[in-house]
Formats: sequence, C-alpha cells, structure tokens
Amino acid sequence: MGVTEKSRLKDALEYLREAEKNTEKGWFRNPDWDIAAQYFEKAGQAFKAGKSYEQAIQALIKASDAMVSSTSLFMAGRAMEDAGGIAIQNLGQPERAADMYKRASDLFLQSMTPDRAAELLEKSAKAMEPISVDSAIESYIGACDIYENEDRARYAADTFKRTISLLVKHKRFAKAIEVLQRLGNVHKGASNNTAYYKTLLSIIIVELAAGDEVNAGARFQEYCS
Repeated sequence: MGVTEKSRLKDALEYLREAEKNTEKGWFRNPDWDIAAQYFEKAGQAFKAGKSYEQAIQALIKASDAMVSSTSLFMAGRAMEDAGGIAIQNLGQPERAADMYKRASDLFLQSMTPDRAAELLEKSAKAMEPISVDSAIESYIGACDIYENEDRARYAADTFKRTISLLVKHKRFAKAIEVLQRLGNVHKGASNNTAYYKTLLSIIIVELAAGDEVNAGARFQEYCS
C-alpha cells in the first residue's frame, strides 16, 4: 500500500467517526442526518481512493440511508448507485451491484425522477445478463413499465428495443411479441407511423422465427387491412 492510499484511508476513518458522531442522539440534540450523510459519502470516496472497496460500499450505503432520513431521496439514490458501481467494477460482484441498482431505482422513483429510475433498472439488467437471463428480463421490463406508468413512454423506444433483443436472443418469442406490441402502441401514440409499421413487421418476423407460419400469415393479413 502506497503512502497516498494510507493517507486516504486515514482520512476515511476520520470522516467515518464524524459521520457516526452525527447519527447519535443526545439529551439536547437529535441526529443531524444531513451532516452525517456528507461525512459518510466522503468516507466512501476516501475508502475507494484507498482501495478499501468493501468499506467504501458500506460507507456509501450508510450515506444513502442517512440521506433517506434527511428526505434527500435523489441524493440517496446516487449514493446507492455509486455503491453498486464499486461492487461490479472493483469487486466483480454483479449480483450485489444489481440489487443496489434496484434499490437506487426505487429511490429515484420516490424522488420523482422516473427516467433515472428506469435507467438504474437497465443497469441492474445489464449486470445480471451473464448470470440470470430471467432476472435481466424482469429488470428490463420493469424499466419499460416505469416509462409507461409515468407517461414517459415516448422516451422508452431504446429500452424496449434492448428488452426485445434479449428476449429474441434467448428464444422467448411470446414475450418478445408482447413487448413489441407495447412498443407499437408507443409509436402509434406518438403518431410515428414509420416506426409503428416497422414494429408490426417485426412482430411477423418473430412469429416466423418461432415457427408459427399460420399466425404470422394471419397477422400479415390483419396488418395489411
């Protein structure tokens, strides 16, 4: 361990002590969650700089919790996202990162930032793709749901396409068609006829890929009419 890393770890421990001190309740004072959150976050960054990654994650989770206590939900989401980033990038723990990204997504949704909430579910999905296709699909579809439920579907085309691509890649054809139909409704609602017709064509192609020529032909006749 180099001199700089030792120095950053020393700083991190000092920040942690200050953070913990501000979470304590005394006879004449309540916890100061704002100050505690700032010190926990500083500790997390200092631990990361000192390459003590597990301690960095724990400090950032505590920062997020303190921010929730101070009703700073957006910042709580960012701290949880940072913890997830360390888990996957520095410790090679994608499942753990995916869980923290989901928690961050919930916090962003509570803070009325649905686009960020959907983005974090996508990050969770990407982390899980090599490990569990089912979990990845669930998170991708959850991201699509957020866009639709929060009336942000017009911004969701790329998310829908990534979801469909994963479904087709793993031969989940029925689910792919279901999501394609949802995407078609998004394009139709936005009066994007070119994209809408392309989506209808994609549904027919997926039917053919699934080996259902009868249903593909029926859809072709329906869409042509």
